[in-house]
Amino acid sequence: MMTTVQAGPLPGTTLPIGARLVAGIGCSSAADVAEIVALVEQCLVELGAAPASLIGLVSHSRKANHPGLLAAAQHFDIPVRLLDDAELRADMPTPSPRVLAAIGQPSIAEAAAAAVGPLLLAKRRSSHATCALALCDGRLDLQAQASSPRASIAASTLSTSCAGP
Repeated sequence: MMTTVQAGPLPGTTLPIGARLVAGIGCSSAADVAEIVALVEQCLVELGAAPASLIGLVSHSRKANHPGLLAAAQHFDIPVRLLDDAELRADMPTPSPRVLAAIGQPSIAEAAAAAVGPLLLAKRRSSHATCALALCDGRLDLQAQASSPRASIAASTLSTSCAGP
């Protein structure tokens, strides 16, 4: 069951016509593709955005081999950009003490999304995943190779598997 942190988009949020959105994803190893896809779709509906406006998923480089995350990107036919600690944005609206204790970062979904552009929808939770939406403003190249070797492997795996026959 999904629980919301805050109802609706962040205060003052206006979704521009033709907006290009990214979904920041945080997830445990128990999150599967169906859960991640459903959460992203619910966030898009809540923001009032069309699925076609989603141009990428972003997450932490620790998730380079997460099958649910990679399969969700394939489902939406978009790239996954994996970020190292230094690339994540700090000071997010809904930090998690549990995530901070587990991996040393107070936020993954929001921090990853905000690295790409202004945060539009604060994180939403499902049982094993979190999602936040941001407007892609071009500050981060979604197609670029990530700086960690694990992230590069995930990016090449995704590119190969999305290329088709």
